[in-house]
Formats: sequence, C-alpha cells, structure tokens
Amino acid sequence: MKQTSIKIFMSLAVALLLAACQDDKLNSVYQIFDDNPASKTLEKNENHSEWVKILRYSDMYNALNQATQAFTLLVPDNDAVFAFYQQRGVSGIEDLGKDYAKALILHHTMLDSIMVESMQLKNSLNNLNGDAISVAIDTLNPGQFIFGGLARTTESGVHAYNALMYYIDAVLTPLVESVYDKLVEDGRYGIMKAALDATAWTQQLHTIYDTVPQEGGGYVVNRRAYALLAVSDEGFRRNNIQSFNDLVAKLSAGTDYTEPDNALNEYVAYHILTNNYTLADLKEMSGDTSRIWETSAKNQVFMITVDTTAGDWQFNILDSAILPTRFVEEYCDVLCKNGYLHEIDAYLPVWEPKPSIVVWDLANYIEVKNTVIESAGPEEYQPAEPVSSEKKIDITKCGAYDYVVSESGVGGSSYAYITYVTCKNNLRDCLKYDRVVFNLGYMGSVSMKTPTLVRGKYKVELNFVYLSDHNFMRQMTDGNGGMIRMTIDGENLKSVTPYTTVPRNVAKVYTATLYDEVEFEQTSTHDFKFVVMDPAASTNSRFSLQFDCITFTPIE
Repeated sequence: MKQTSIKIFMSLAVALLLAACQDDKLNSVYQIFDDNPASKTLEKNENHSEWVKILRYSDMYNALNQATQAFTLLVPDNDAVFAFYQQRGVSGIEDLGKDYAKALILHHTMLDSIMVESMQLKNSLNNLNGDAISVAIDTLNPGQFIFGGLARTTESGVHAYNALMYYIDAVLTPLVESVYDKLVEDGRYGIMKAALDATAWTQQLHTIYDTVPQEGGGYVVNRRAYALLAVSDEGFRRNNIQSFNDLVAKLSAGTDYTEPDNALNEYVAYHILTNNYTLADLKEMSGDTSRIWETSAKNQVFMITVDTTAGDWQFNILDSAILPTRFVEEYCDVLCKNGYLHEIDAYLPVWEPKPSIVVWDLANYIEVKNTVIESAGPEEYQPAEPVSSEKKIDITKCGAYDYVVSESGVGGSSYAYITYVTCKNNLRDCLKYDRVVFNLGYMGSVSMKTPTLVRGKYKVELNFVYLSDHNFMRQMTDGNGGMIRMTIDGENLKSVTPYTTVPRNVAKVYTATLYDEVEFEQTSTHDFKFVVMDPAASTNSRFSLQFDCITFTPIE
C-alpha cells in the first residue's frame, strides 16, 4: 500500500484567499463591521497614513478588516516607509506596482493574533507570503522586539478588533524574486543564464509553488526549494570559456539541450541542489574533511573538501590541469523566494569523486522539512541545539516514505506511524538534534531513497535512539529485540536486531552495524527498505523504532 501525500501550506492558502479579496467598496462609506478592525484602526493614526495608502493601493484594506480572521500585523511608520521608498529609488508605492504592494502587505501579516507574552517565546514567524521572519528580544528596549534582524518595535501588542499590531521602525523587504530572477537581476551571469534558458531549467528555477493533483480528485500546493551554484562570466573566463557557444563546445553538447542526458543539460543540473541550502549548510562536514552532495543531474554528485588549516572549501579535487573551484563568499547566501544563489569561481565540470563517507539523515527530506515547518514553525526543524521539551510531529503522509502498516495494528499510541521528534540534551549525539520514529506494527514496512552513493564497497551502520521504554527489547523479555529485515534495491537481504546490541539501560544514541560490506556497481541512489519482524510491534505499547541516521563508510 503506497501512501502519497503532499502537505498544503496553510499560509499559502490564506495568502491566496487574501489575494482574491478586492476592495470593491474603496472610497465608499462601506464598513465590514462597526468595531475597529485592523485597517480602520490604522487609519485613525496619522503616523501610519502611508501604510494605509499601501493597503488601499494593493486592494488589501478590506481584506485586513475581515471579522472572520485574526491577524498579527507588523506596521512600519511613515518615516520607515519613506526611507524604504528612497532605498528602492522610487517616489511612492505606485512606482513598484500593485503586485509588489500586495506582497509587501502579506510579508508583514501573520495569521492569528500573537500576544506579547507568546511573541517572547518565538524565534520566527510565518507570514502570509510563506516566508519566515526572525524574532528577537530587543535587549536595549525591554518588552520590545526586533523582526527580521532589522525592524525594531516602537510599540507592541496594539489591539484592533481582529488583530494585534506591532509598530516597527523599518520596512521588511518581501522576497518576490526567484533564484532565476536573482541570477538575471545581477547581470554578471550571462553564460549561466543562456545555459539555463537553453536547457529549460529556467522554468524550474522560476517556480515558487507546484500545484499537484491528488488521487481521487482535488489538488495540493507544494513549495519548491533550490540552491544554485552559479558561475559568473568572469569565473568561466578563468577556464577560457568566453561565451555560451564556448561552453557548448567544451562540453561537446550537440544541440538537443533539453534532453536530460545531453551534456549541457547534465552540466546545468549538476549545479542545482533541490533544497534551500545556505553556505553554512554546504560547508558543514559532519566531523569529516569531505562531504558528498547530491545534485539534480541523474546519478551525479560533487564533493566539497575543507582544508582545516587554511579554512578553505574546495569542490572536487581534480587533476592539476583543471583550476580548483571555490565559493565566492561575497556573492553567496543570496536569499530568494525559492532558495539560495551561491557563486562559485570556476567552471566545475561534472565529475565522479572517489567513494567518501556519506551520512544519511533519515529526516533530511524537503517533504519532511515542509511538513514540520507548516505544523510547528521553522525553529522546530533541525533545531540549532538540543531542546528542553521534545516536539512530536506526524510526518506519515509527507510523501518522503513509502510505507505499509501492519494488518494487526500497532502497539504504541505515543507516536504516529512515522513521527519526526526533536531531541533533548541526553540525545545530543543525534545528527541535527532530531530523529524519525517508526511505529508500523508487526510486518509493517517502509522504504526510502538513499542519497546518491558513488560506486564502491561500503560498511553500513545505523545510529538509533535507545530509551528506557526499550529495555524489554534490549533484554528480549517480549518479542525478539526489534528485529528488522532489510533489503537494498530488493537485494542484500539481512535481518538485524539493533536494540539487543545496547550494553546497558541508559538512554542515548547507539550504533549498530547493518552490513559489514555491501557493494554498489553504479553511482546512484538506492531503495532502502526494512520490514518489522518483531511481533511485539503490534502488541506492546512501548514498542517503537527510533532511528537517527545511516552511515556508509567506504571500504578501500
């Protein structure tokens, strides 16, 4: 039974709802209700007259007067709005257009009214554009906040009938440009732009949201995320590539550029990662000096290696005839609506590295990330440090896992069939301070796609979480120790009981060997599947399989 589900972003649905609201009563005496809703309250305050002007121009004035909704509004004062106009080089909101004006309002609007006491506990807010805005306590002004690292509140928690408002001293610039837009806007990436256009990757990098039909009717909306490694024209010139035609000639690409196996198409896809990785993400080595990254090119990966002495990160250690490729950090972390643009300083051809350690975080899927952020906010996905209180989020239907639940049912009720859980300090050895809990019952199963692995032989090890509730599994007083039967690509059948390897009843992260040796003949992703073979999985309320990551270590 294959389960497929793509989560709807509530914030997007509301944004679309608000975007459809038209002020057909503009400049009339029409009111939605007599109490003081958000827009009407702001109109009484001369210090926010320019923001009210933007509300009216964007056709959002009555939308924010809705009695059926509750909002939190970040409202810049007149000085902040005029400073914003000057920064943008315009004389008024009309110069930016209605679409931009609407995006500006949605960027400063959150669904639900957030009290000051609740705001003090938040690290970020999800606005109606679907973006996260950081929240910090203003240490210089007790009781006030800093939003987006820029805008300080001058007054917090101002009440309107359907909203709480926070008056701020700066305008937060909305993200409206896609990764492709940013590339074009910069003007230094002419050859890269021509390659994107020729291969039809332009459309992908310009897409913010996908509308996906569902089985049985209806549709859901999914947000795209990319990290583009962009080579500037100057970077290409370092490799004697002066034009788009020079790049095509160097790749011997022919003319069928839109075909995935075309050399130009593969080259472009090699520079695109399907997640919104920051520069800090790409530099992270997970304790090693090299890390392999999966690209959008089929079965192609690149390696980033760090010189810990020089603090220098380099792509693919190639032969001496090819110039090394590094980040141009000044032009990295360019935030876009659908990801990040990072500049690299040279050509970076498609290349197969030698096998390297690959750490597969079982929660590191964009579908999991989207589901967690929608359910609990961005601060709950891969937290920066161990949490004081665990958060459990149902990710069963996020679309990252194909699963079958036992016909006998499941024993435990503490977890969903598949649950994302953050980790407290005793489990700080968990990668990214999170784990995935499987609660599928006896003969339940799940299959997942591994990262791309370079062909070669590997030892495969599992990091798993042991809690005191698992002691019956460790001692096999009920069931057979949490036995799972694994396959990779339908082969390499093996059964293991990781919880029986725990030496003592102490809650922490342990490691068990899944395969002493497994060989992959091609560089590709693989289908990893396990079946729960412990009858206690359907009868014991304390049963759960709590997995952190799987590590593939090359065997020379």
